[in-house]
Amino acid sequence: MTAQTPAATQLTNDEFNDLIDRINAHHQETLAAISAGQPKPAPFVLPEGFDGGSNDDYTDLPQDSIDAFATSRENNAAPVNGQAGHIYSISEDCKNGKISKDAFADQLDKQGKDNVRAFSDDQDATAEKLKASGHAHPEKQNRIVQAFKDYGDWLVSKFWVAVDDLYIKLSDDIQQWWNQVIECFGRAVDSLRTWWHGLFG
Repeated sequence: MTAQTPAATQLTNDEFNDLIDRINAHHQETLAAISAGQPKPAPFVLPEGFDGGSNDDYTDLPQDSIDAFATSRENNAAPVNGQAGHIYSISEDCKNGKISKDAFADQLDKQGKDNVRAFSDDQDATAEKLKASGHAHPEKQNRIVQAFKDYGDWLVSKFWVAVDDLYIKLSDDIQQWWNQVIECFGRAVDSLRTWWHGLFG
């Protein structure tokens, strides 16, 4: 007789809410640290014994959870798409000496802070939607927690880090990087949408 794997421990709504809030706070703290050039906090570790299932396919999530992640995906892609032309323009102005490197750096710093605020607002809204989904589908709470952690980890470490890295490159060597702004931003947005569809359908 084959031994069966025990079912994952069911979270209470309070435990579920707490995990969603802690993951949200961790992702926001991580992006703020990266944007400010400070050391990242230690990785967030889920509680011992927690089982969120496979992290390479989230098509089994409730539709309202998938919809929340889809909205978040577009909320993160939109500011990058929207700022590409502006960053290209001020990069060209800096390259051509129309604005000083200090003024250029100040504008990049302001945009970086705006990006962190936009990310924080989106993650707060996403967390609330996921809590509602988890309360409506308690049997999926572990999966929702795992998905939120993995989604935020990727969004910070792959998507927003790529944008921040471009800002650093522009500050260090405007002559080499100014004409690659549109391409780099477009590549970041494409990677977000491709990765998202690979996990959420």
